[in-house]
Amino acid sequence: MILQNIIAGILVSVGFIFLVISAVGVIKLPAFFNRVHASGVGETLGAFVFILGLIVAAGFKLISVKIFIIFIILTFTNPLGTNLIMLGATRERNYKNYNNLKPLDEYSEIESQDSEGEKE
Repeated sequence: MILQNIIAGILVSVGFIFLVISAVGVIKLPAFFNRVHASGVGETLGAFVFILGLIVAAGFKLISVKIFIIFIILTFTNPLGTNLIMLGATRERNYKNYNNLKPLDEYSEIESQDSEGEKE
């Protein structure tokens, strides 16, 4: 029981440290996309370790299953939300001509036509 509490305390502390580092990254990093990356990766990793510590602290009971379900929801929603925010920003500002890029199939057709022209 004591070992379980020690392991849970360490995991919750490490998760909290990751969450704090992620929050500092969101505040301190200069560019928008760096901030979004810090938020997406740091919060997901911090939440994973934090929730793992909560599962160890609760013991392997029904409450642990409920905590794990919360983790599954966070695993899907946090990166998805971060990605949607990033896509919204690129489409709003036309970041690096993102909106005018052709699909990959059209590029492969152009490259094949160029290579045929060079052979002749």
